[in-house]
Amino acid sequence: MTPKIRVACVGYTNAWPLTRHLDPATFEVRACVPSAAARLLNQREVDVGLVPVASLFDRGGDWHIVPGLCIGSDGDVHSVLLVGETPIEEWDEVVLDGESRTSVVLAQILLRGPLGRPQLSVRAVDAGTGAFHAQGRVGAVVIGDAARNLPARLTTRVDLGRVWKDWTGLPFVFAVWAGRPDLPAGAIAGLTAAAARGLPERASAPEADRAYLQNAIRYDLDDRALMGLRRFVALAQAAGLFGPGDLCLYGPAERSRPRISVDGLLAKTVAGERLCREDALRLSADASGPDLAAAADERRGTLLPGRDVTYLMAGNVSLAAVAERGAALAGAGAVAAILQPGVPEPSSLDACVEAIRVLKGEFALSVTGLGADELVGLALAAGTSPEAALESLVRAGLDGFGGSPTRAGAASRPQWRAMHRLAEQLGLRGPATLTIGQGESRMARTEHLLDIQDFQGEELSAGRPGVSGFSVWTALGDVAGLDDSAQAWLRVVALARLILRDVSHVTAWWPTVGLGPAQAALFAGADDLGPVLLDSNALAAPGRSWTTDPSEVEHHVRVAGFRAVRRDLDWIRLVPVVTPSDGRYARF
Repeated sequence: MTPKIRVACVGYTNAWPLTRHLDPATFEVRACVPSAAARLLNQREVDVGLVPVASLFDRGGDWHIVPGLCIGSDGDVHSVLLVGETPIEEWDEVVLDGESRTSVVLAQILLRGPLGRPQLSVRAVDAGTGAFHAQGRVGAVVIGDAARNLPARLTTRVDLGRVWKDWTGLPFVFAVWAGRPDLPAGAIAGLTAAAARGLPERASAPEADRAYLQNAIRYDLDDRALMGLRRFVALAQAAGLFGPGDLCLYGPAERSRPRISVDGLLAKTVAGERLCREDALRLSADASGPDLAAAADERRGTLLPGRDVTYLMAGNVSLAAVAERGAALAGAGAVAAILQPGVPEPSSLDACVEAIRVLKGEFALSVTGLGADELVGLALAAGTSPEAALESLVRAGLDGFGGSPTRAGAASRPQWRAMHRLAEQLGLRGPATLTIGQGESRMARTEHLLDIQDFQGEELSAGRPGVSGFSVWTALGDVAGLDDSAQAWLRVVALARLILRDVSHVTAWWPTVGLGPAQAALFAGADDLGPVLLDSNALAAPGRSWTTDPSEVEHHVRVAGFRAVRRDLDWIRLVPVVTPSDGRYARF
């Protein structure tokens, strides 16, 4: 006798159209609250459950989603509310009802976002007790049937489904059918058949429930719902409220999956959806430069809605002229020096330590620079380990790490990953980078971006800060066929904005292409121009180097329609340039 499929499902009113007609010959049903259904699924005590989407990112298992069905909303949902006796502006605390972690995470995201209460204290309480705790200056998340039968004293009632729709323009998905990856096809068909019988019966539901089930609850897990779900997952992962992972639906074999158009892939990236490696590589290969730039510009506007373009008052310093260059940078108003040790020699590590002390002690400059290859080279030349070398640099006062060019390819991946992780452990941050024009293919460039995104996701999930931004160089060599033009550079800038979902800042590294292409990059996803006090020694392409000054940078930012903002190494201290500089660009 074939064993029954064990099912966990909630007893809320909004669930019965999906559950009331489950065939008892096929399914063994356990009714419970959403959090318990998720727990049973993660503990393998059931095979499939109608569970909050947050449970898919617990570390219990690799669950698949039954396509086509969900419990969601496309506006007012009436059963997932923030409630209180006083207006939300007067609250000191919000208690989070433990019945559904999805609703709890949604509330936290909306409080940090459109509701404008990011610092509000939050506290978990027992399932089903939220309304009781909502007293005085304490608000609460209340869900399910309890949210539809609130006491009159709770006069503040914020519908989270409505806030989400107004903020994103998308439906929200609260719960899905999810199960073990090898769930039999007959079980999936049985869940679908039960819904096909139950959903039409909403029209005959008791009058008190009819409008709620027909108008407030959305049961279609269609493309728009999936877009909203992926947006929610991306926001939750970026905020550290979800663990790593992606959404996976039951379906036909991968080879039978409908091929999404390039326009469809661009729309997914603009919406913040994660592309699988195959789709990212196809987007890189097939999308036109203007289409990539337009999508990246739209994505940048969503992530960073202001018109600010940052830059860093910093310049390069070689070991040959530390005092002279330090004095020049300090005189120009620099806040940071970018250390460039050059070809490593046995004395280079000691020279870097002394340079850091001079730049910080005599000129009050923050010091950053180096990179994975440079750190390893310094350590090897000095006969020590990269860990010991970096520790000595940190003791001398090194403030940041990274920023030197990195090659694409599998050979460089372990080294830059290990060195960035080592730097993070010692309290240092810096940008990830890529140099194009060294014989690598477009595919290799995109693979490098995907590697950075994977690395960033791992770091953020582990509670580490990850890289601070991304910057791409073009080598501008003299060899034909290297695809290292300014157009190729702009293409990678745009792809970076679309692929690096967890990296906030994309720098238009202008010195090898000039400020004109860098200005164009501001309309292709870039939001930063990097250091502006560089000299020609900063670059590896002699005769092809551009130098500039702050007034010229501010001019290019201003005439492009943006606001110039000076930043520090980690984008923490931001100082807008309020008035144009005097001089040759003042007329604008």
